[in-house]
Order: sequence, then C-alpha cells, then structure tokens
Amino acid sequence: MSAAEHAVARRPVRSWLPPLLLIGLGLGALGIALTNVLIPFPDQVASVATFSGKVYADEQLGNFEHFPLLIHAHAILGTVFVLIAALQFWPRFRNSYRRAHRILGYVALACLVILPISGVVSAIVYPFAGFAGVIPNIVWMTAILFCVAMAWSAIRRRDIVQHEAWVLRATAMTIGITLSRLYVPLLVPVLGMEPHRALALVFWMGQGEGLLIAELWLRRPGGPLARRLARAAA
Repeated sequence: MSAAEHAVARRPVRSWLPPLLLIGLGLGALGIALTNVLIPFPDQVASVATFSGKVYADEQLGNFEHFPLLIHAHAILGTVFVLIAALQFWPRFRNSYRRAHRILGYVALACLVILPISGVVSAIVYPFAGFAGVIPNIVWMTAILFCVAMAWSAIRRRDIVQHEAWVLRATAMTIGITLSRLYVPLLVPVLGMEPHRALALVFWMGQGEGLLIAELWLRRPGGPLARRLARAAA
C-alpha cells in the first residue's frame, strides 16, 4: 500500500462520513422529487402503502392527486436545486468555472428561499399531519432563511469561508427532508405509531439531523471552519 493509500486509510471517520451522508441525502431528495414529478400518484399508492402504511398512502397521495400543481412545482424546484448544489459543492467545477459558479449561486440561493416557503405551504395545503406538521416546517423554514441571509451577507463581505458554511447549513436542512421517507416506514409499519403523528415527528427529525451532519462536515479535518481556526492560530 502506498503512502497516499495509508493516509486515506487513517483518515478519521468524521472526515469522510458526513460528506457521504450528505451525498446520500442529496441523492434521496433527487429520487423523491423525480418520483413525484414523473410517476403518477395513483401508481405510487401500492409501493408507498407497503412501506408507510395504507392510511398514509391513501390520504397523502390522494391529497397530491386532488391538487398536483403545488407538489409538482415543489418537486421540480427541488430537482433543480439538488443538481445545482452538486455542481456548486464540486471543487473542480467551482474552481474552473467561476462565472458559472457565481451565476448558479444566485439561482441556488433563490431555490433555498422558495423551497422552505413552498414546504410550509405544502404542509398547509396537504394537511396530513395537521397543525402539528406545520409547526416544524415553519421552524426549519425560519432557520433556512436565516442561513441564506447570513450566506448572502458573508459573500457581500467576500468572506468565502463563512459563505460556504452558511450555504452548507441551509442545503443540509433542505435535503434533510429525505429522512422522512426513511423514518415513516420505521415508525408506522414497524413500531406501529399512528401515521399522522409519525409524519409530524419526522418533520422535526430530518432537517435537524441534516444540520447536525453539516456541522460535522464543516468541522472535519480540512473543512472550512477547521481551516479558519488553523489560520487564526498560526
């Protein structure tokens, strides 16, 4: 094994696991969005009922089918955002195509404003979890919009490190909704939780865990906050 291979093998878990988890969340968010855009809701009922229960499948997908415009718009915007985010966080693209990176950055920030707002609207229009499902969406919307505002302020000051950090936090919370698709099958069919309560609960969990993963990534060896601390200590 070469010296480089030994170095990779010795890398601590916190340096590679958070990026891997965030990539997984991004792929999951992309899969969920494309499913809602490309597959008719009646065709999803059987598979969703298998993993999340018949009540969830019938009511939630029935609500989507009754008024599909909002969920389709939300899903299309989510697809656009995930694809842009993949380019924005790719160092080779960011360093080689700076003008494209800057233009796409404006689009990404706009998506990070619209997506959480449309998420709150969706929780109201498709009220499967009722008022209990709206509250966490409002909390996370507020957190995401705060991160976007801080990211905008940082880039206006040419503070690239803080800009990257705040954008990552907003992104991680936005794609953290992916985890709801993992937790509902666990809470409803496996643990027997009432599906309306389960969905309200996972709205709290998914985005919060996305934010935690982002913080671990930011503080990983070689991460932006670690680099800033190292420069300050030098």
